[in-house]
Amino acid sequence: MGLFDKAKDNYEKRQKIAEWNYQAREYISEGQRVYEEAYGNLAYACSKVEYKMQDFVRWKQKVLNEINNTLKTIDSQHSDLKLSLKVDFINLETCAVTQNEQLDCVDRALATWVVPSISDLFHNVSSEEYYEAKQNMQQAKMFKYQMRAKRDELKQAKYAVQEIPNFISDEKNQIEQLMDKFRKTAENISQSNTEERIESLQQIAKLIADSLTTKFIDNQYQITEQYQDIHRHIAMTNESLAGALWLMG
Repeated sequence: MGLFDKAKDNYEKRQKIAEWNYQAREYISEGQRVYEEAYGNLAYACSKVEYKMQDFVRWKQKVLNEINNTLKTIDSQHSDLKLSLKVDFINLETCAVTQNEQLDCVDRALATWVVPSISDLFHNVSSEEYYEAKQNMQQAKMFKYQMRAKRDELKQAKYAVQEIPNFISDEKNQIEQLMDKFRKTAENISQSNTEERIESLQQIAKLIADSLTTKFIDNQYQITEQYQDIHRHIAMTNESLAGALWLMG
């Protein structure tokens, strides 16, 4: 290779190195941007939903307090029933939703998602700058794709968070209907079918208590299967009691 050819080859390699370095910076910049944007969107969604969850927990605590007070009153009037002895009395401080499930803990979920580190991307794989630049560019491109995948995970978490208010609204509606039946049953406890009414009071009380001590969301911000089961039982109990004629008697 002549001097001119060598100079041309060196020039072309320097041009390629500059191009690869530029691409690497662009890949890294895009990867960081999409991840940080998705992370911010999730954090914002959490901040909007957090107070709704806390209000819901406080509302359910009031419902449970009403249940417990009602059962204590029935016990004092009918010492043979011993209703309060069969019901767990839940304090707000021991509520699983209050202690562990508040949505101000984005990092708790993200801690389970390993994010590539930029500092780990570049390695001196060759003594030649040309091949180093090429591999660095390829590593940066891989980083961008990995961050896009993390972005998609964060988006799914955000969508899950945004569904929580709808879930809460549905459950609150079910509990309000259930409490109407609870109050009516408690009023009529001294009349006929006492055993059936006692069982209904206990079942309603246990469902509300369990809903306050069962893990609500998982690390992907999905409603847990355990809580989904309680949610379904609340709806099923509400429906089954709707046809109980003795509620009116």
